[in-house]
This record gives sequence, structure tokens and C-alpha cells, in this order.
Amino acid sequence: MTYLARTKLYETGKVIIKEEKSNSFIKQVASINNQYINLNIINVMVEDNIYLNIVDNEVKQSYIQKLRSKNKQLQIRIILQGKLEKLDQSTNEKNIYNENEISVEYKQGIEESLLNKQGEHIKYICITLNEEYLNENGFFSNIFKEYFSKKFYEPDSKNKFLELFNREYTSGLDKIYLKNKTMEVILYVLEELRKKDELKLNDLNEEDIHRVKKAKMILDDSFQENMTIALLSKKVALNQTKLKKGFKKLFNKTIHEYLQDLRLKKAMEYLKTNKYSVKEVSLLVGYTNQGSFSYAFSNRFQCLPRDIQKKSDL
Repeated sequence: MTYLARTKLYETGKVIIKEEKSNSFIKQVASINNQYINLNIINVMVEDNIYLNIVDNEVKQSYIQKLRSKNKQLQIRIILQGKLEKLDQSTNEKNIYNENEISVEYKQGIEESLLNKQGEHIKYICITLNEEYLNENGFFSNIFKEYFSKKFYEPDSKNKFLELFNREYTSGLDKIYLKNKTMEVILYVLEELRKKDELKLNDLNEEDIHRVKKAKMILDDSFQENMTIALLSKKVALNQTKLKKGFKKLFNKTIHEYLQDLRLKKAMEYLKTNKYSVKEVSLLVGYTNQGSFSYAFSNRFQCLPRDIQKKSDL
């Protein structure tokens, strides 16, 4: 893929359809049609430190676009069509956002790039609440106390949010419309998160939750061991069915997914030190087969383990 800076990507074919500015509101409606993209986008600051992006992008030629580094922020993304892919620059980890999926992420200091693949037609909504807004509205700190990333499936996304794409943004009423719609989406997503969290906990009593959390701690401390679900179940004194369901509900991953993610992240840390061979790293994180380790690693980080060692040599 070609690496393209934002200025390079947007320097040809850009047409400002409508622009409106005031002290607490900015709206820019733009169309960009060049060799890489056919993009229609609405960028809005609906009020101080709350931003809405409505994006309709047909990718004509594959390219990678590095995003600006981010301070602490809460980001809500709703994919109405296609698939969006991002790459974490520090870990090489790819994050995929699928059609009819809503993601909520609370992060800081993230360096990311968009991976845009030829032939992809993506429609999505992205709402960003900056650190200043989160600090001014303390109730957010009760919901998001630390790094947070969660996705959930919403099969009726297009019906719920397609109006934002179909509207003609040429009216003086857009300021009221866009602010109200943005707040409506934020409220809807936070309410859905709350409902799903309540459903999770309703199936587990306090002792069950304690035992499932203990299972996670055991995995964290002994990720390199051959830990079967049967053995983990015995260690925390919770039956396997309840342990598997409870773990998925509490941590949004199966035990296998969590353990594999943990092992691969640890492998990345070991490789970056350049103290161990690939074979040694695979054994350190619990893989007995180097081929299986390399396959899982490349599938997760889009590069081979030896590529990380080469970077560390530079």
C-alpha cells in the first residue's frame, strides 16, 4: 500500500460545498474525487470539544493514511456499510470495524493509520469527545475509568442512522439538527452499553464474578503454561460452562481469545528487547510449535516475528 499524508490525499479534487463557522459551531461539507478516493464528508464541531464526522468513501486505489496522534478522548464509531481497518503504529496491531458494528473507545496517546483497500465502499459515523469535555462532565469518569474498548452489533444501524447521510446540509437549521442528532447518538450508545453490562451481571452472582476474575488473574500470571479450561475451572472452583460464559460476558472475549491475545502481546514485548530468538520467544509465551506461533503472530500484527527483530536492530 502507498503511504499518503492527509494533505497529499486531499490536495486534488476537493470541493467545499458549504462552510459555516461561529464561536461554538463549525460545519464543513466537502467532496473529494481524485485517483485515490471518491469521498463525501461532513465535519462538524457541534459544540466545544465534541466533533461529528459523517463519511462516505469509495476507495479507488489502496493507500495508508496516518492519523493525527490523540490526547485522551472518547470515540464512538458506527459502521453502516463496508469495513474500516486501523493499524496501531506502536504495536502493529490491526483493528477491524465491521458493517453494523458500533464501537466505543476511550484511549489516549494513540498513533494510528487507516488502511484503505481498493474497491471498498465505506459509510460510517464517528463522534469524538475530547479530554476537555470529558473533564468538564464528571459523570464520564464514572463510566470510563481507564482504557476502554468495546464493540457491539446493531443490525438496524442503517435504519437508525442513514438519515444523517441522506440530508442536504445547506440549511441554517443544520446547527440545531446536527447537535441534537449527535447528542441522541451518544445517549443511545451509552444506554446500550449500560443495558448490556446489566445483562452480563444479572447471570452471575457476586461469588461467580469473583471466581471469573480470579481465573483471569491466573491466566495473567501463568500465560506461558498449558492451561486448559478444565484445569482453570478446577483452580477457581467454578464449573466449566459457567466459567466460559462468565468470562465472555465480563471480558468480551473467550478464554482462548484472551489467552492468545495475552501471549502475542507478551511476544511482541520480548521481540522488541532483541534478547531472544524467535524460537525462544515462542516457548516463553507458551507455544510449543514455532510455525503455529509465527502464523498467529503475523495474523495479529500483519508482520512476521523476525520483522520486529529487524526493526529493533535499526
